[in-house]
Amino acid sequence: MNSNSAHPVPIVLAAGKGERFEGLKQLTEVGGESVLQLVLRSIGKIDWALSPLLVLGYEKERIKNAIDADGFKLIENENWQQGLSTSLKSGINAAPPDASGYLFFLGDMPFISSDIIKDVLNRAGSGSSIVASSYQGKRGFPVYLNSQWEEDLLTEISGDKGAREIIRENPDQLTLIETEDRGVIMDLNEKSDLSEIRSYLLEEGIEIGV
Repeated sequence: MNSNSAHPVPIVLAAGKGERFEGLKQLTEVGGESVLQLVLRSIGKIDWALSPLLVLGYEKERIKNAIDADGFKLIENENWQQGLSTSLKSGINAAPPDASGYLFFLGDMPFISSDIIKDVLNRAGSGSSIVASSYQGKRGFPVYLNSQWEEDLLTEISGDKGAREIIRENPDQLTLIETEDRGVIMDLNEKSDLSEIRSYLLEEGIEIGV
C-alpha cells in the first residue's frame, strides 16, 4: 500500500434487519460459514493500522454470539431501523480522529476478496478521494471515501441511501477499479439470491468452511 494512504478505517455495515430476506441473513450459511463471517474473514486478512469496525443493530446479541469478530471493534447502532445511513454515521462517529478515510463494506456481501480490498486501498493511497470496485461497469464494494467527505456523510445522507448520493453528485472524484470478479456486486437481499451465490461458488471453484 502506498505510504500516502495513511490510516483508513474499514467499517462493516451489518445492523439492518433485511426485511426482504425474511430471516437473519447475516448468519445465513453459505458453504459452511455465515455470510457475515465470510465478510469479516476477508477483511481480517489485511494488516490494518486502525482496528476494523463492525456496526451491529438488529439481533446484535445473537449475531455477536455466533461470529468470530476477533480484531474488530463492535459498534452498536441503536437507530438501525432508520436505514443504512445511520449505520454509516455510527461507524464514522466511532472512527479514530486520525482516520484518513473510511472503507465501507456491507455485511451481506461475502465474496469481496482481500486482493480487491488491497487494490482499492492502493488507489486510495495514490490520492483518489472516492474509490470503488466495479464489475462490467457497475459500481460495487468496498467503497472508500477519504476524510474530506466526513461532514457530508454525517449531514447530507439519510434513510437507506448510504453514500450513493454523494458519489452520484461527484463523479469527477470517483475512481472505479474494474475487476472480472462479480463477487464485488453480489449481495444477499432475498432468499432467491442464495441460488446465484451457490452458482458463483461452483463457477469459481471456491471451497469455504469445513
